[in-house]
Amino acid sequence: MRLETEGGGGRERQVAFTRFFHDHGKHLARLAYLLIGDRSDAEDIAQDTLIEIYRRWGEVRADTAVAYARVAVVNRSRSLQRRRAVARRFAPRLAQRDDTGPADLPDRWLWDMVQSLPRRQREVVVLRYWCDLGEADIARVLGISAGTVKSSGHRAHTRLAAALAGHDQGMDRAREGAQ
Repeated sequence: MRLETEGGGGRERQVAFTRFFHDHGKHLARLAYLLIGDRSDAEDIAQDTLIEIYRRWGEVRADTAVAYARVAVVNRSRSLQRRRAVARRFAPRLAQRDDTGPADLPDRWLWDMVQSLPRRQREVVVLRYWCDLGEADIARVLGISAGTVKSSGHRAHTRLAAALAGHDQGMDRAREGAQ
């Protein structure tokens, strides 16, 4: 089933896309934000993705539209990160880290730990725990094998667990010092 009727269906196309936008637009922006850590860039990525999907609405199948959108967001996020890396390398004053963090995450240290993961590990963690995707779906979105998803997830888990243990020890010492 196509998202647009074969005969054009201008009004049906608009209604279907509007429904898709309302159901998934915020999710796509949040996914981009979790991958790159900058709210305005994430909104731009989501908007560009939605524009691309709207232009191709007649070609995108209903059962794959969300997966297609996720892949587009991940690819655009990667592209932005590559541009940022070049900017940091050749013009350090232009590439500044966004320290605001997500407003709805209560623990800044947790956000920092996830952001400190290497790109692929961060992508696997975000897709697994925020998008609630399984290994096969993550592999499809990232264009990697399920084994790579498993190993990246394991490495991320190991790094996060070690960082969490260090954070907990620091909190225990702080509590003891306050008593």
